[in-house]
Amino acid sequence: MNLSELISHDDRTLSEHLKGLKEVVDLLLEDKIQNLFTKSELKNMLYGLISYHDLAKASIFFQLYLSKALVLKGKGHVNYSIDELEFFLRSNTTKYNEWINSPELKEHAHFGAWAFLTTIPIEERYGLGAMLSLKVLKRHHGYLRNFELGCMNPANHKNQFKIIEENINYGKVEALMNSIDLPFKIPHIIDILEGFKLLQFKKLEKYLEENQDPSFYLKTLFVYSLLLSADKGDVMLKNKSFERNSIKSQVIDEFKKSTLTNTFKINELREKAYQTAVENTLKCGKQNFFSITLPTGLGKTFTAFKAALFLKEKFAPKARIVYCLPFTSIIDQNGFLFKEILIKSGLNPELIGIHHHLAIPENKDENEIDYPEWEYFTEGWQKEITVSTFVQFWESIFTNHNKNLRKFHNLVNSIIILDEVQAINPSLIPALEFMMESMALHFNTKFVLVSATQPLILPEKTKELCWFETEDYFFKKLNRTQIDKTLLSRGLISEEELASLIIEKFSFQSKSILVICNTIRFSQNLFQILSEKLEIDKLFYLSASIIPHSREKVLNDNISPLLKKKEPLILISTQVIEAGVDVDFDLVFRDFSPLSSINQAAGRCNRNSSKVVSKVHIFRSGKEKIYDPTLLSVTERTLNKYNAIIQESQYFELNTSYFEAIKEKVQDYSYISEKLIKSVLSLKFEDVGTDKDFRLIVEKYKSYNFFIPVNEKALLLWDIYLQLMEIEEHFERKQKLKLHFPKMMKYVIKIPDYIYTPSEENKVKFLIYDLEWSLFYDETFGYKKPKIENPIEIF
Repeated sequence: MNLSELISHDDRTLSEHLKGLKEVVDLLLEDKIQNLFTKSELKNMLYGLISYHDLAKASIFFQLYLSKALVLKGKGHVNYSIDELEFFLRSNTTKYNEWINSPELKEHAHFGAWAFLTTIPIEERYGLGAMLSLKVLKRHHGYLRNFELGCMNPANHKNQFKIIEENINYGKVEALMNSIDLPFKIPHIIDILEGFKLLQFKKLEKYLEENQDPSFYLKTLFVYSLLLSADKGDVMLKNKSFERNSIKSQVIDEFKKSTLTNTFKINELREKAYQTAVENTLKCGKQNFFSITLPTGLGKTFTAFKAALFLKEKFAPKARIVYCLPFTSIIDQNGFLFKEILIKSGLNPELIGIHHHLAIPENKDENEIDYPEWEYFTEGWQKEITVSTFVQFWESIFTNHNKNLRKFHNLVNSIIILDEVQAINPSLIPALEFMMESMALHFNTKFVLVSATQPLILPEKTKELCWFETEDYFFKKLNRTQIDKTLLSRGLISEEELASLIIEKFSFQSKSILVICNTIRFSQNLFQILSEKLEIDKLFYLSASIIPHSREKVLNDNISPLLKKKEPLILISTQVIEAGVDVDFDLVFRDFSPLSSINQAAGRCNRNSSKVVSKVHIFRSGKEKIYDPTLLSVTERTLNKYNAIIQESQYFELNTSYFEAIKEKVQDYSYISEKLIKSVLSLKFEDVGTDKDFRLIVEKYKSYNFFIPVNEKALLLWDIYLQLMEIEEHFERKQKLKLHFPKMMKYVIKIPDYIYTPSEENKVKFLIYDLEWSLFYDETFGYKKPKIENPIEIF
């Protein structure tokens, strides 16, 4: 006895699934303009991949496997009751036992890939296009492997494939495909198993090496991404979320007019920069590479968003906008701002997706219907506008993982904004340039690079949108801050010496003072010294050693209100305060660091030019190992060209000199980028996706996630977490945990193992809750070395 209709998932038949994939592919391809394939070639290829990707699900073994899984779940199939499924299992005892003894018989991806290859004419079978299709099918449930590993000799699977084929009713499958109007030829799996010419395949490896053509890499990612997106998206056809919506650039003007009512004189300069960008966008919008280089606080976010919407409106109506930033805190800040802009204009805020590892659906019930939809459209960058991280962008193009690559097809024809682009490791910039040019050539993707300190990225091809009369016009007009190098002449400064300087400034000038240290240890020591010497209640501490909940509380409840009232205070911090935090101090002390970080420090004071000139005092603690020594040496040489006091009007010239040296010293001879580009050209997907040298962020030390329950709400969240961990059904548990994690992560801190090493048992846990957390975590300044050797074990 067989099931009358083949099943493919808990809630779908194979026919419904394949029909859904075809519909999704048709919807997705409507927006794609590219030159790697003709429209008919691409559609025919994807239809063929759809036909064969789940072919082995038609075997009796997969049908038995899924039926057994549904019976064990106790919920049956949407088309069959549990009783009917149990009867099907009992009626096929022999085949059931055969599958139990050989579990690989229920696998389907590899079989479908080789079956697809048999349908390709022999003269094309060993072409690169056929082999890339083979790879896409084989790995659509896993990750892309290196080209030479991803297409191994099919004879290795000879017995398995023969048994699977003997247990597929091809007549039934052919009728199914014809009903959906999908192409299908009955494969002859024995031909491919016994006649595959491995030496022909080896010639392709040599061809790749000799041709150095990135289009093969892009073709693979593009087709792979489309298949994955269709495979995940067929259940989403019930709603209208695939529909495209236009957003007029005028929404930015309307929002600014209705909400930005302060009368700072600097607003005139902000508006001039904004209008300059609009005018230049109109003049050169057909190009692919743009930059917006403006001083900190001069409205880069509004200007970039306006430029992107204007580009879309005038030159790329089918484009999606992807706005990338280096830190999750700025992503939420900018994402919510963009949503507010849409709401003010009467548009649906759901047109924007905020995507990072802590993002969750907004204003939706946390149920099983809403979440998959949110996950698909937000994590897949299917929204009109996506706000995400540099890491998410980077790992959608330099990766081999299917989850990351699913959104790749939405970078085609897109407008990608890289805000605070100076945060990208300069040794990886040549690889970024290589991919930007490749995507512009084949996908007409446009890039907008935004920064106050613009690195040299495709300098000969990038059009500056805020060029007015001269390239440094907007910098020359400002006199808000000065970089003061005087303290550098004193050599290394201890925590005691720095504390004395801070107390002197605070006592005699009653200023708000920000101190940015290079290391957590130095900042904690400085804070303790000041706590003992200054009897004030306006001394605060912030660093990455503090859980996000406490950081937000200090900023929102203490620092921001005091700064708005223009009251004196002292904040001791680390680089965490430079991550887009909107604060405005009178005076800054900054530990010696790369020039781009010094510029960020300058952006934390006198942002509206409402005070006398604010100074950024550069000192040297000697704690510089956290930075690349080349960046530090280039910074030192660049600063040495200037007097002790560097005016803001000189910042553009200063930064240009710095980044020219960085390009010469780091970018032009980057072995890491050279290696990455070589891996891309030779289709070494695993190397691209796993080599730590190719990652934007790499932890220098092994660290562990510790849950710090500083209040009753945190304890309740932990109890819920434990309850969710008890859910037996895998997908239900995964989904509910993913919704719950962002709330919990506000109480989670990464602690390096040199600070505190958990037990072997706890090292493997994603989250560690130590009942004795107060021994190594202080609520004021975060984690510290424990006072005892063997803290109590956790559960």
